[in-house]
Amino acid sequence: MTELDPHLQNAMYGTPEVNPDEQHHYLGTFKERVYKTQQMATVGDSKYLTVWDETFQKHPDGVLLLNGRLDADATMPYMQLAKKDNVDFRLVSDPMMTATDLGVVFTADHAVHSKQLAIEDADLNEPAPTPKKEPEKQSWFKKLFS
Repeated sequence: MTELDPHLQNAMYGTPEVNPDEQHHYLGTFKERVYKTQQMATVGDSKYLTVWDETFQKHPDGVLLLNGRLDADATMPYMQLAKKDNVDFRLVSDPMMTATDLGVVFTADHAVHSKQLAIEDADLNEPAPTPKKEPEKQSWFKKLFS
């Protein structure tokens, strides 16, 4: 009877989910798998597209998740950008998942533990980091006589 009990539980109540609230917030994925997110309120803003382009180029193995509550005009630039960078994208239309305040989520199939998730927190005026040049090391012989 103990072997049959889990099967009956799954049939009556469905397969149990791990962190369902977190999955519903991030359009069906876990927080540790997310590279970047964008709020529904800022989805129409084109100033974030360059940050998305850089993120797509850094992580070509990711998947772009678009909230199904967005209209086609709002999602089209993201889909075109993803297509240009050869990134897969999906439109999430499950009513349970789309009840979130997130409009766009870029995710991986493994844990990435990204520190800065919200694209709105990105500094858009930040120049590209330049590699620091280390001072040339002198040999001990030159140090001795200089």
